[in-house]
Amino acid sequence: MTKREMLTKVMELEGCTDEMREVATKMIEALDKKSSKPTKAQIENEAIKVKIAEAMGTEPQTAKAIAEAVGQSTNKVAALLKQIEGVVKVEGKGKNPATYYIAE
Repeated sequence: MTKREMLTKVMELEGCTDEMREVATKMIEALDKKSSKPTKAQIENEAIKVKIAEAMGTEPQTAKAIAEAVGQSTNKVAALLKQIEGVVKVEGKGKNPATYYIAE
């Protein structure tokens, strides 16, 4: 959930006061003023996401296997997998880790 979504939900709550709505509105306005220019890390991550998508192939794979294929940490790959459109996560059972694949 993003900050904007959370603030919008707060404003919709039954017990939300006018003061709370005013603060939430100002916070949303501040979010709107933020620069839409991507950061250096976001630009670098876009290139990594392309490599991840290429490395995934057609069979479900663990984040660890994908990370090894693209030379990144498992944590970073797992986070970026959430951002790639069309990637589906299949929860693992027991000691089996989750796997990821691209839905067609």
